[in-house]
Amino acid sequence: MLGGILVIIITGLISFALINRLKQIHPIIDDALLKRLYFYHILLSFAYFAYILYNPSDSRNYYRKVSIGFRGDSWSDFYGTSTPFIEWVSYPFVNYLGFSYEALMALFSFFGFLGFVYFYIFFKENIRFKHEFYGYDLLTLIFFLPNLHFWSTSLGKGSIIFMGLGLFFYAITNVKKRIWALAIGGLIIYHVRPHIMLVILVSSAMGFIFSSKGVSIALRIMFLAGASVAFFFIYKDVLTMVGIDEEQFVTQGLDLSHRAKELTKASSGVDISQYSLPMQVFTFLYRPLFVDAPGFLGIIVSFENVFYLLISLKLIGNLKGLKFLVTGNFLAKTAFLSFITISIALAQISGNLGLAMRQKSQVMILVLFVVMAFMDEEKFKAWKHQQLIKLRRSRENATNATT
Repeated sequence: MLGGILVIIITGLISFALINRLKQIHPIIDDALLKRLYFYHILLSFAYFAYILYNPSDSRNYYRKVSIGFRGDSWSDFYGTSTPFIEWVSYPFVNYLGFSYEALMALFSFFGFLGFVYFYIFFKENIRFKHEFYGYDLLTLIFFLPNLHFWSTSLGKGSIIFMGLGLFFYAITNVKKRIWALAIGGLIIYHVRPHIMLVILVSSAMGFIFSSKGVSIALRIMFLAGASVAFFFIYKDVLTMVGIDEEQFVTQGLDLSHRAKELTKASSGVDISQYSLPMQVFTFLYRPLFVDAPGFLGIIVSFENVFYLLISLKLIGNLKGLKFLVTGNFLAKTAFLSFITISIALAQISGNLGLAMRQKSQVMILVLFVVMAFMDEEKFKAWKHQQLIKLRRSRENATNATT
């Protein structure tokens, strides 16, 4: 436990130094909010640790396998994608630095917090106006949603892939200047979930192809070339991971239903593997909703899911929102396409409601960005209209004054 506290202190100092540095680079960010967000994240880290004292957690298995040399005697024996990658990242901290289980949990919680930092910059750089939700600042509400933090505080895939996603979307705002973030974020996503990297590459490519706002031809060519190369190198790994060969992929597509059946056996909860695909996706994104909540945690998540439903309706509940999905800039399109394709992929492998609650925290922030981008576009149009009216009136007044 003392080791965990020490890691929290050290990573806290690193976090505050990073926030101060990022404030110099990006004056638009609210550094005070990010520092409050850090303490909130740590609070939910303790909540998660208390939760796993009475509930099973994959984090214990990760730590145990690394500490006993489950895959071999050297660090390189642990290298791989998916589960082995989490163990590979953990290996030097456990075997070289002597990290305890609690210390490693604190380290991965720090990784999750970094994801929030870079997602926050992504939002601030691309959302021009302040938006409210029933009188509360929407951006603040989004970044203090408890379920997003709760599942990104643990030793496991959720925290580190969230960091990768944050870096990736932070990078595509300005690819030329942030190629390092794009490379690191992409590598992390690929190593944690190759199939997610695959769909993000496809979504990003489509976002760049079908957008002209803010995307130069040179940038489009550079990004698409890089995405094509990355796709060539990873697609076989994806097919291997989901257990199909290339011929099946061509004829059947990326069917992950058998993965869902495997995961259903591994955890408790409402079995969703037999649902139709639309129902799987809806369940993945918006359930539980009180009546089907699995325990006290499910009740808390239900409140958050109501928020997700209401905020999603702002986008898909009217024609303007649906039109925005077609006319929005490449960031909005990339975020939405990534969100919907990742949701479809994860919905198929989330064999039960408990897994869905955990895994959707990795993608919900993307649709929240799209909703805010849509609201921002509508507010910008209204502001522009008001400016035109003011300009017209000032011209009329000037004309009247001269006559």
